[in-house]
Amino acid sequence: MKINGRNKWKMYLAMKKNKKLSKYLVDTKLWSKINFYTMLSSYKSIVVKPNKGLKAKNIYFICEKEEGYETQIYERKYSFLNREEVYKFMQGKIGQVTYIIQKHIKMAKIDGRPFDIRVIIQRKSLSSPWTATAYKIRVAKEGRKVTNASKGGTILTFKAAMNRCNIPKHIKKNLLGHIKELSTLASKTLGPYYSNKRLFGIDIGIKEDGSLHIFEINRSPLLKGFSRLQQKRISRYKRRK
Repeated sequence: MKINGRNKWKMYLAMKKNKKLSKYLVDTKLWSKINFYTMLSSYKSIVVKPNKGLKAKNIYFICEKEEGYETQIYERKYSFLNREEVYKFMQGKIGQVTYIIQKHIKMAKIDGRPFDIRVIIQRKSLSSPWTATAYKIRVAKEGRKVTNASKGGTILTFKAAMNRCNIPKHIKKNLLGHIKELSTLASKTLGPYYSNKRLFGIDIGIKEDGSLHIFEINRSPLLKGFSRLQQKRISRYKRRK
């Protein structure tokens, strides 16, 4: 089976078949009224986003509060008395576009702002092993939950982020190696579903306890924000076939 184009749902299903990888995946379902109620009831805090979206556009964070529910997109927040009101609001925003629902992972923070990591995984040829060639930390803009630079996020090196984040020191020691291993496993799993694919961008959330959670895989990730040295390495891999 091949996956055509950007399709977060099908990529999730493909990765879920790998038992070693599935435990790192964020629980995901297609948008429907039943799935919305089920996910919200199970997790109390969820993320709703376009199945084929990019650049963190139209991502909604929905959580249960002491009284009612709150929905946030960028800095904007909306309050609702019950989940039926939330569903009607979301359905009006979604229309006929395919969306997915994910469990909201409460990520580790830097200065009170959540962050994640984007890892570039490449192979020199279709028969070569996958290798992590670049990685960067993305920190959400104050008041926002998405980390993308296009939505005001800040880029840090991994070292700088580890010096400032709230992850305990003993957990940080082997964290980067674990991230690289997970990214490689995800690429090995998805590679067969795409013809001639030699590059992926993998977005991974890190919780304060050091646990890793794959948010999504990008087929054609933007390469801005990486160091000059990392960009050179990415380019070298892209040229080889």
